[in-house]
Amino acid sequence: MAIYNSTSLDRPVLTTELPSLTINELQVFYQELIECINEIATQLEEVSAFEKKHGHAPDSAWEYRAKKKLRISMQFATKIETIKKPLPKSYDQRYQDHFIRILLEELGPTALKKIQSEASTIARSESNE
Repeated sequence: MAIYNSTSLDRPVLTTELPSLTINELQVFYQELIECINEIATQLEEVSAFEKKHGHAPDSAWEYRAKKKLRISMQFATKIETIKKPLPKSYDQRYQDHFIRILLEELGPTALKKIQSEASTIARSESNE
């Protein structure tokens, strides 16, 4: 389990609590992570180029911390991406989608609404029995 101190959410976030965040919180947090990833990657490149150009020894402690934060940020961003993706539809869901679409094409919107309303009324009366 990883933890990330989010400045945009103004609190630490655990990977286990990502599914409980609101869509807005996920978007804000994801944007923060992407900015962090881009910034760290740029800094690593710039520092490496500077060290090579000027003959300085790499600061391995700083590089370790930067790469660790980069790795954690990427883990969080990846988890958020999987949360935002809709789950694949089951056979029953796909069947219902196609069934309704075909009925709509064949009957028209007015007739389909009337049938759906009648089915809803019957279902309600049966569930009250």
